[in-house]
Amino acid sequence: MNFRIFKYLIPGMAVILMTGACSGNGANGVNGNAASGSSGPNSQSPAGKEVKISFWHIYNTGPMKELYDKLIDEFEEAHPNIKVDHAGYGIFDLGDKLATALAGGTGPDLAMDGIDGGQLKIKAGTIVNLQPYIERDGVDTNQYFPLLIDIMKQEGNGDLYRLPLETDVRVLFYNKEAFREVGLDPEKPPTTWEELESYSDKLTKWNDKTKLLDRIGFAPNLGNFWYWTLAWTNGVDFFDDQGNPTLDTPENIEAAEWWVKMQNKYGTKAFSAFQSQSGSLGFDPFVGGKVAMEVSTNNLVSEIKANQPDLEYGIAPIPIKKNNATWSAGFSLEIVNNKDQAKADAAWELLKFLTSTEIQKRHHIAGNALVGNRLAATDPEFMKDPDWKTVTDQMQFTRFLETPIEAQGWGGQMWKNVQAAVAGSMTPEQAIKTSQKETEDLIANYKKTS
Repeated sequence: MNFRIFKYLIPGMAVILMTGACSGNGANGVNGNAASGSSGPNSQSPAGKEVKISFWHIYNTGPMKELYDKLIDEFEEAHPNIKVDHAGYGIFDLGDKLATALAGGTGPDLAMDGIDGGQLKIKAGTIVNLQPYIERDGVDTNQYFPLLIDIMKQEGNGDLYRLPLETDVRVLFYNKEAFREVGLDPEKPPTTWEELESYSDKLTKWNDKTKLLDRIGFAPNLGNFWYWTLAWTNGVDFFDDQGNPTLDTPENIEAAEWWVKMQNKYGTKAFSAFQSQSGSLGFDPFVGGKVAMEVSTNNLVSEIKANQPDLEYGIAPIPIKKNNATWSAGFSLEIVNNKDQAKADAAWELLKFLTSTEIQKRHHIAGNALVGNRLAATDPEFMKDPDWKTVTDQMQFTRFLETPIEAQGWGGQMWKNVQAAVAGSMTPEQAIKTSQKETEDLIANYKKTS
């Protein structure tokens, strides 16, 4: 039984998990490995005969669409023999479209996908091994954030089947004007759970007439926090080195109790009314000044710039109990195994272009994205912004949600149980102990069927 630890993103997150199998591909795809019978990549970049490839991504509106339209034009100009049919789809639309296309063997040549969760696709032979290309062209993988490369190497048993396009981290956004209003130092955000709760109490504003909330100081279910991130700040690991679940530790229960306490401070009626009212804004309630502190991804900056550019805010690490921690997700690029060497070679050229340092700098500027290329993300010009430096500094503390392949789905179930505790249908301790039992059952069932 191999309890090798992999990383994954839970269902419902804004990522694409492309796990379908291309029809008839099996293990005989281009560039798969020596056993596939493939000749491997061409000895040089494709030239001469025209090659048409398709590329699916999520950049279908706004500045990112404009950027990718320009980038494809520039790429085609630099590679006259390669024509790219690229299409942007909504995140969840792309997920459905990819699953359907791959099941019918009609996937794109280059695809955007979740930054982790590739081991099932590698096993199914649906994506191409990039290692021969990387070695042929001398691509320095040190230009990417090490954690991202480590995840992808782990799932590929040392080979890279994908390269990172962009990632994110969760940080604490706080409203400096609101801080001053209640006598808090706007240059000293909370650093501990205790301070976060104390600050939240001061920053929360109730309407005396309606008895409803005018402003929430902090609520963990708002923004993009996710329970396991809080648990990590209390020193929690969810599996031991042998892949055995360790969810039901006192530290994890303590984190669940704190989450439920903080979320239930306002009462169900008042919080529901607040959500209905703030939902009419059309953007995140922090941006509208209705929430004073919120854990969210660095991408919230783009929403602030678009809707409330004069908002005076700060960015800080997530407050902790024991140790610094945050959570990352994001996207990668991968070549779909369509068993066409010329198209795979051309798709590699586009993949290499889009993940290069100079192009990734432009990607960051257009979308305030934490791009996967470390050299681009930490360019000295960008690092002059102290908030951006805070964001990139968190990459040293970030984690991906880990799971043995034998227990995929445990994280989503734990989240569901914690939310059940928020709703009062179980206690926080019951939520965590139930999650432990369910994860044990997942592993036991996997053993029976494998």
